[in-house]
Amino acid sequence: MKTIAMLVLGFGMAAGSAGAVTLYRGQLVDAACYQQNPADSSGKIWVTCAPTASTTTFAIHTEGKIRMLDAAGNEKAMAAFHSGILKRDSNTDMPVVIDGYRHGNTIQVEGIRARGSDTSVH
Repeated sequence: MKTIAMLVLGFGMAAGSAGAVTLYRGQLVDAACYQQNPADSSGKIWVTCAPTASTTTFAIHTEGKIRMLDAAGNEKAMAAFHSGILKRDSNTDMPVVIDGYRHGNTIQVEGIRARGSDTSVH
């Protein structure tokens, strides 16, 4: 009986920690451009594939990896980009902070904002 109680407690703790929102800090990227140029030799794919007004799918370059945004995240990124919440910095980068959950190589986006800003799209 004690073993079963320990297993239930262990599973409950694991399930509770899996639900935490993670902050992803990095550079916003045009996902379609990245998929066409995954072996970009410049070392700065976020510059080569910087989002434009016509971008409809987005990714974030964070911790040396590219992570795609989910469909809702793409909508939130487009809304933030078109409203002026997300802007390029002096290096032509588009630094962002994304609140979300990672599922494999995709982030389920809860919110997106420019780095250093409190205004976000949820």
